[in-house]
Amino acid sequence: MENNIMVQNTVTVKPSGEERREIRKQYSRTALVLLLNIAIFNFLSQLILRVGCMIYGGGFSLEAFQRGAMAFSENQLLSTVFSCMVPIISETAAILTGLKILKYKPDFKKLSTRDGYGGGTVAKLVTLCLGLQTASALLTSLITSFLDKFGLTGRTIDLSATTSFGANVFMYFYACLLGPVLEELLYRGILLQSMRKYNERFAIFLSAAIFGLMHENYQQFILGFLLGIPLAVVTIKYNSLLPSIITHIIVNTTASVSSVVMQYFSPEVYNMALTGENIDISALSGADWAILGVNALFRYGFALAALIIGIICLVKGGNMSRPTPAGKSRAFPIMITSIPWIAVFLAYLYLSFVQPFMDMTLWDRILFSIFK
Repeated sequence: MENNIMVQNTVTVKPSGEERREIRKQYSRTALVLLLNIAIFNFLSQLILRVGCMIYGGGFSLEAFQRGAMAFSENQLLSTVFSCMVPIISETAAILTGLKILKYKPDFKKLSTRDGYGGGTVAKLVTLCLGLQTASALLTSLITSFLDKFGLTGRTIDLSATTSFGANVFMYFYACLLGPVLEELLYRGILLQSMRKYNERFAIFLSAAIFGLMHENYQQFILGFLLGIPLAVVTIKYNSLLPSIITHIIVNTTASVSSVVMQYFSPEVYNMALTGENIDISALSGADWAILGVNALFRYGFALAALIIGIICLVKGGNMSRPTPAGKSRAFPIMITSIPWIAVFLAYLYLSFVQPFMDMTLWDRILFSIFK
């Protein structure tokens, strides 16, 4: 009688030297994609902006730069288009480069498949993310109040509607549609998929952390990190980017609509909230109270629903697979030996937690030192 012998490939807990080098090479390629995004977004674009302002201002001098920068900021359409085009170009370049050097073939099924999920899944994910948005706002408010005591006020991105119709259309098209699609392709697509092979939990938290850091201010880091976790979990669970893309679009659109409503129907309250001033309750009109009441019901209603969904998910478990000892040894211990990854974290730590608190950016310091 012939015996059938099954040979299984065994994986050692600790990777061999050769395997370690191969894993590090894969991780480093992923980090290079992120470094390209950082370089275009923060350095190449800012160089182009400053040279453009000099030309716009009539010459290569500090005075010409200041004239050009003032004229540029006053042109709402031009400044808005430039601000939106920078991340569009940097993220598109990073996505295309990631597909090339990581040798990925675009899998459009991940954008359209509905294997195992439906509208209910997306609704729960949206509810959870909107609730986390409120939690993030509360946490950010506490941190901001603490930092204010030490005179530390970080810069953030102002997405207030302008007086230019064209600028508003372009800004909200990017913020509510194109931006979410590109970010999901890069962070839940390229980054998450390239890092999940050995340790999915590590890849989930890493992609969430980078998604938060790429906003380059601590306020949006908190929100990005909190939202990045459930978006990554659902992407892995259903092997599809569609739920995260839809959710990201809805969350950004909801925030934009809420901002526009507050800005136009309760401008004084909106400006005080934007600048961090204390709101004078006695000066509020009936319309102000109505807007604030609806906004509070919306925010805290979703926060409560998100809390319930979160508890149910934790009780049920199974949303994130537990890493094996072999998976653990092939994730963080190898990633921190990758020079490109060290460069990514150093760059983002500076851009997110140092530069926003400086009176001028590194680029402006260089410019002022040249033309002093």
